[in-house]
Amino acid sequence: MSGPDAPGKLIAGKYELLMAAGEGGMAVVWKAIARGAGSFAKQVAVKRIQAGKTADPSFIKMFEEEARVGSQLEHPNIVHIMDFGRDEDGGYYLVMEWCEGLDMFQWVRSFQRPAAPGAGPRPTPWPLVSAIGIEVLRGLSAAHERVMQDGAPAPVYHRDVSPSNILLGSNGTVKLTDFGLARAMDRASMTRPNVIKGKLAYCAPELITGAKPSARSDIFALGVVLWEALAQRRLFTGKNDLEVLLAVRKGDVPGLMGERSDIPATLAEVIQSSLTQNPDERFQTAREMARALAAVLRTTTEQADAEPLGASVKAARVRLGKDAVDSLAGTVKATMAMPEPKVDLGLARETEKSSEDLSMSDVEVMEAELTQRKQPVDSVKAPPKGLFKNEGPSVAMPLTQKKK
Repeated sequence: MSGPDAPGKLIAGKYELLMAAGEGGMAVVWKAIARGAGSFAKQVAVKRIQAGKTADPSFIKMFEEEARVGSQLEHPNIVHIMDFGRDEDGGYYLVMEWCEGLDMFQWVRSFQRPAAPGAGPRPTPWPLVSAIGIEVLRGLSAAHERVMQDGAPAPVYHRDVSPSNILLGSNGTVKLTDFGLARAMDRASMTRPNVIKGKLAYCAPELITGAKPSARSDIFALGVVLWEALAQRRLFTGKNDLEVLLAVRKGDVPGLMGERSDIPATLAEVIQSSLTQNPDERFQTAREMARALAAVLRTTTEQADAEPLGASVKAARVRLGKDAVDSLAGTVKATMAMPEPKVDLGLARETEKSSEDLSMSDVEVMEAELTQRKQPVDSVKAPPKGLFKNEGPSVAMPLTQKKK
């Protein structure tokens, strides 16, 4: 027995754990080194189920499904699955490509950090936000258009598109990760009827009423991500899970032109179209939305390809204290002597918690009560711009109709 996971531990005789790079409700992702014959060594990410949840069959099934689905999605904008197995202690591990950089949550937050002494916060560059959206949509399109070897359609719906699941590389790459909650249509559903999965603030409103996930529900989630990246504040807020769901269901989306006067009206229209309550009025495919964003980018002379995005990610890492700047050479140097902090800016991300069961009748009763008091569902004051603390945990929340 090799004991609990810790820096220096060797998994399956070849993956050496270096440091914990991220932690969610189900698993911990480690930065690791894959060691082979001779002097072969390659940086990888190793995902491990949290120690206290290894005995839960539902977590094991989700982990296995993530490995199965991810291994079949070969696309430059989707994190590549390299290996899946069990170690000497019987613990499962999932090996993925390592993306050196930041996730989108961290990148957006970094713009609230001054780039130089005395400087204030800055808006996120809208061309880069648009370019990130296009790359994510390309990855989603590959998942939504997946086919089996015999040519039969077998779409995969991500169900957890959120800032922390969008990785931005220091080399300018954009990759979608974490298909742990994905719904693969070639496999019987692992979700009970009327159960919401994913982060509530990015949940499409039709899912609250029991509709099945679709390409359009993933598009809605990405619309929320892009709206927040530009406005630099949360879109759907509440004091608790129920109020967040009610805010999503009510669907009040402030116009982006009121949040940012510097963005093109066409960009605001594209994102607004992705956030309509009726899924039939949204973009019907990821490709369609990607083409609309590309058309917006063609109206500017500002570069928004891999080079400026990579430079922006490197600068963001410096602002967040993940890298140091060599004042003599003027280059960015990674700070490897100390582990990267799991939390940026001293703001704790929410950890997975067991949510109370919410029924559809609960939502309807609370909504009626708030209406009678003439109190809007989203009456909770939104946090100041740039100060949203987290994106909330991914959950599996029952929304079954209670018997009267």
